[in-house]
Amino acid sequence: MKMKNKLLIIILLLIISEAAYLLLYTKISLLIILFAVISLFNSLIFIIIWLLLGRIEFKIWILNLVIIFGVAYRISLLPLQPIASNDIYRYVWDGKVSAHGINPFKYAPLDSALLPLHSSILPGKMNHPEMQTIYPPYSQLMFFLGYEIYGENIYGIKILLFISELVTIFLLFLLLKKLKIPLFNIALYVLCPLPIMQFMIDGHIDGTGFPLLLLFLLLYLTGRKIKSFIAVGFSIISKLISFIILPFAFKEERGKYKVYVLAIPILIVVVSYIPFFSGGVFPFKSLIEFSENWISNSSVFAVIFGIVNDNQEARKIALGLFIIAAGILFFSKKKFPEKIFLIFFLFFLFSPTVHPWYITWLAVLLPLSFRWSGLAFITLVNIANILLITYVLNGIWIIFSWMHIIEYLPVISIFTWELFWGNKRLVEISNPSA
Repeated sequence: MKMKNKLLIIILLLIISEAAYLLLYTKISLLIILFAVISLFNSLIFIIIWLLLGRIEFKIWILNLVIIFGVAYRISLLPLQPIASNDIYRYVWDGKVSAHGINPFKYAPLDSALLPLHSSILPGKMNHPEMQTIYPPYSQLMFFLGYEIYGENIYGIKILLFISELVTIFLLFLLLKKLKIPLFNIALYVLCPLPIMQFMIDGHIDGTGFPLLLLFLLLYLTGRKIKSFIAVGFSIISKLISFIILPFAFKEERGKYKVYVLAIPILIVVVSYIPFFSGGVFPFKSLIEFSENWISNSSVFAVIFGIVNDNQEARKIALGLFIIAAGILFFSKKKFPEKIFLIFFLFFLFSPTVHPWYITWLAVLLPLSFRWSGLAFITLVNIANILLITYVLNGIWIIFSWMHIIEYLPVISIFTWELFWGNKRLVEISNPSA
C-alpha cells in the first residue's frame, strides 16, 4: 500500500474515532452501554492506527496531526458527565471539606459533624460515603484546587486533568527525544482511549500524577538527580503506587545518592502526611480496609483465590509471587525505563483490584518502553467495562470468568512469549532517529 493511501486511512480512522466519542452525546442507547462499546471500538481503531504509523515515513506534520486529534478528543469529551464511575464526586467532596478547613481524613461524609456541608449533590452522588477518604496529600491538593475553581461542579477537577494531560504529552515528547525513541511512539498515549475516557469523562485523578512521574524520569535521565528525587516524592503522594519505583532507583545509584534517592521521597511523604494526623486521625484507615478486602477484575489473584478460596490467604500468596517477580526484575540487566514499566506491569498482574483507570499508569509509560503485552493490557482492560453494564441494569456485581479469560489470556500469553522468546519491538518505525 502506498504511503498516501496509508495516510488517508489514518486520517479517516482518526475522524471515525472522534465520531464514535461524540456518540456519547446521543441517546441511541444507555450511556454505560455506549461507554463500554466505544471504549472497545476505539481501542481497535487505535491499534490499527498504531500499526499504520509504524509503516510510514516519519513526518513532523503527521506527528502534529496525531497530537491535535488527541487533544481534540479530550476537549470534545470534557463536557460529559461521569458515566462509568462516580469517584469524581468523592474528589469534589474532599475538596469541599478541605476548603472549609476540615481534615478530609477525619470524618466519613455521612458523619453528623459534616451535615452542614451536605447539599443536593453531595455526598449523595458519591460511593462509599460511610468511609473516610483514601486519597493521598497531592491528590487532596488537586481536590482543593478543583473546588476553589468551580465549587461543587465537577469541571474544576476536569480542568486540572486536562491541563495535566497537556503537560504529560509535552513531557513524553521530551523523554522520547532524550531516549532517542521514535516520536511516533507518543501516539501510544495521545490516541489511547483508556486515559482519554477515564480522565475526560469519568475524571479519575490519576492523570494529575503523570506529569510528576514523567518529570522524575526526565530529570533523572538528564542527571538532575536531587530534583528527580523530589519529583518522585511528589509522584508518590499523588498515587502511593509510585513507591515501587524507589528500589529500582536505589539500585541505579552510587555513593551519597543511594541515601538521597530514598531519604528525599520518604521525607516528602512523611512531611505531607503529618498535618493529617492531627487530632488522633489515622489517614490510612480506609486505605488499609480497601487494600485488605476489595477484589475487582484481577488476573493472577483471581486464579489463586479460586484455588485457596480464602481472601487473605490469596493476597499473601499473590504478594509473595509479586515480590519474587519484582526481585528477578530488580537484579536483571534491563534498562531503567524498562524496569519502571515492568514493575508497574507486574504490580497490576498480581493485584486483587485492577480497575480500568489503574492501567493508565501503563499507558503513560508504554511509549518509553513499547511491549505488545502492554498494548494488549491497555486495550483489553476495557472489557471490564462490560461488568458495569450488568451492575447498572441489574444492581448486581457479577464477575464472568469468560471475561477474565478474554481480557488476560492474551496479555499473559504475549508477555510470556516476550519474556522467553520474543523481540518486544516487533513494529519498526521507518525513521528511529526522528
